[in-house]
Amino acid sequence: MYSLEHRVRVFVFQVLDNGVEYLLLQKRPRTEWSLGPVVGAVEIGEQFQDAVRREVRAETGLLRPVHLQEIAAPQKELFGDMGIVDWLFSWQAGTPTMPVIQLHPGPMIGDLSWMRFEEAYRRVEADGDREALVRLQLSLQ
Repeated sequence: MYSLEHRVRVFVFQVLDNGVEYLLLQKRPRTEWSLGPVVGAVEIGEQFQDAVRREVRAETGLLRPVHLQEIAAPQKELFGDMGIVDWLFSWQAGTPTMPVIQLHPGPMIGDLSWMRFEEAYRRVEADGDREALVRLQLSLQ
């Protein structure tokens, strides 16, 4: 028998006049974490979209998305007797008329930056995150 943990992976982005920017975060300590999306556990009995809102608020200070949607089928990984299911979401944070100017990173965040697709794709290390970025970028074109 194995245990199964559910997490949300949230790709925060904003659509501006000059293109799309993606927000990548690095948790503390920086040496142990690579840049990636908002990631957090889904609590027992919690709806996925509630977990998304809670985690994005805690890690970025953003309160409400312009659009929130699931972007891909869940990704499953097994590590011995433990399993992780990642639920992938996109969170549109800004628009050309209302860009995100200021973020309020939570205490667990060591760094965060807005990046164009090419840089974001190059900087994320997880193959699943790259695939999700490509899927999201294609859906926005």
